[in-house]
Parts: sequence; C-alpha cells; structure tokens
Amino acid sequence: MAGEDSQKQDRTEEATPRKREDARDRGQVALSQELMAAIMLVGTAATLAIGGAAIAENAGAITVHALEDLGEVGIAELEGPTAAALVADAVQSALPALLVILAPALALGLLVGYGQAGFRIASKALELRPDKLDPIKGAGRIFGARGWVRMGTSMLKITAITATVAAVLYLQRGRISALAGQELGPALLGCMWIVGLSMAAALALFLAISLIDVFFQRFQHERDLRMTKQEVKEDHKNTEGDPHVRARVRQLQREMASRRMLADVPKATVVVTNPTHVAVALLYEKSAEGAPPTAPKVLAKGLDHMAQQIKALAREAGVPLHEDVPLARALYKECQVGDFIPEGLYTAVAAVIGYVYRMREQRRRA
Repeated sequence: MAGEDSQKQDRTEEATPRKREDARDRGQVALSQELMAAIMLVGTAATLAIGGAAIAENAGAITVHALEDLGEVGIAELEGPTAAALVADAVQSALPALLVILAPALALGLLVGYGQAGFRIASKALELRPDKLDPIKGAGRIFGARGWVRMGTSMLKITAITATVAAVLYLQRGRISALAGQELGPALLGCMWIVGLSMAAALALFLAISLIDVFFQRFQHERDLRMTKQEVKEDHKNTEGDPHVRARVRQLQREMASRRMLADVPKATVVVTNPTHVAVALLYEKSAEGAPPTAPKVLAKGLDHMAQQIKALAREAGVPLHEDVPLARALYKECQVGDFIPEGLYTAVAAVIGYVYRMREQRRRA
C-alpha cells in the first residue's frame, strides 16, 4: 500500500496523447452516469407531462378490454397457442405507450453519453481478460476506497432527494389538508399537482447533483491518467523512437544526400567558389529553339571540407572553377540543392556562365 501511495504521489505529469488514446480504447473515459440518468428521468417526466393523457387513455382501454374478455377467458382452458396469443395481444396493446415513454428517454441518454465521450468502440474493453474474473480484485473494487465513496455518495443523494420531497410536502401541508373535503375529481387533480411539484423538485436536485458529478468525473479521470516523469519519457521514446536511433538515422540520411550531391558534381557547368570556404556547383542547360530560357540549377553546395570535395571532383571532371566571393556566398545562402537560382542572381550568374562559354570556345579554337 505504501508503494502504491508513493507511486500515486509521483504521478505529477499530464497524460500524453498516446496515454489518452489507450485509455479510450480500454473504455476509460470521463462519463457521468448520474447526468445520463438525470436527463433520462427529465425526458420521461416531460413525456408524461405532454402525453400523459394519451398514455392513460391507452392504459384504460387495455384494462377495459381485459375486463370485457375476463368472463370468456376465465372459464376457457388455456392451451399453449391460446396463452401465447393472449400475451402477444397484451404486449401489442401496451407497446405504443411503452415506446412513447421509453424512446425519448433512451434517445436523450445516448445523446448525453455521446456529448460527454463521443462515439468510440472500446476494442480493448471487449477483450476477455482473466483479471476481470478474479473475485478478489472484484471484491477490492467493490469494497475499496472508490466503492465506499460511491456508496456514500448514493446515500447522500437519496437522503437529499428524500429531504427535498419531504420539504415540498411540508410546505404544501395546507393544500393537502384541504383535499380531504373536496370531491373526487378536484381532489385527484390536487394530488396530481402536489405529486408533480414534488417530482419537479426532486428532478431539479438530481440534475444539480449530476452536474457536480460531471466535473468530479473529469477531475477523477485526469487524475487517473497522470503519469510519472519516467513514464512520460518512455512514452515519448516509444512514440518518436530512441533519440540516439533518430540521430543516427538523420546522420545516415545526410550522408546519403551528400553522396548523391557529390555524384552530380561532374555534370556541372561551373563551380562558383570563394577561395577556401564555399563552393556551389551550377548546371545550365540550353533550352531548345523557340522554348523559353531556363535558369541555372544548383547541383551541389558545401562549406569547408565539403567545399574542398566539390572542387576536387570538379577538377577531376574538368568542370571550370570560378572564384567570386560575393556570388558564392549569396548562392550558398539563398539556394538549396536542386533549386533554380533566384531572379536577383540572374545577371551575376549569367556573366559567369558567359565567361565559361567564352573560355571553352577559345580552348576549342586553340
């Protein structure tokens, strides 16, 4: 017990999205059963208030029909088919009234449940687990701290509702006393009014208690989902992967990108350099006649050691090197590998490429 209390005290971190998703899969959501019950009772009361006359008329018709057939049915021998037909007839007669009462209540209950937790099939909650059948754990859940809290809350709720109804009846004691001397019709109406007032007071209190339970359930749910700092670290590691592995993957990706980039250097038209620190390899392909001109494209770029590798590969492939410190820095800063150069550098790059073509033509003639 001391270990569990210590572990609960260490759970100071908010639940991660993955922990919340797992909890929803297990059916662990902030759902107030009290609110669902209260709304369903309010819906039932409203249905009775609106359609009570029609329901009472239906019930009276069923009673009259039963009494009319009592003389014939009472002396007949009930065999299986006859009894089944009587039951089916009774159910068919009472079903419309039952649907009128139950359908709105069930619809409201489903709507309130959806509003609190949304729609989700809790797949893990449907799994058959041996610990669910363990009687010791079941008794622990019933007689544990939460079980006693639920029992105490239920007793307080019953006491509060009973006290509310008793207070309403006490305040209406004069009207109740006056009913004794009235005729049957007015007396029944007076009784119904007092009963309706008592029910309204009880439902109002029940609804207030259920709203308090909504906030309590959310607080309890958030507290149950809290995690220790170590659990948060493990969750992030499982979700995003080991940071060492991620760093190694990024390093391998950079190495592969660098190898692909260096493999394209021999295709370059010119390599623009600053003497030691920067090198940018450019490719310019002449467009076909009648087609719009294309911009030079960056094949590779690098600093320091990478720049030296680019220049060494360019020398081996016979790609001309052109030293232009401002242009090299601008190309490295503004362009990524695979991009076409921006318009602001067209003039400077065009001058470099024109110079390269002129030098190439001079060497060809010589």
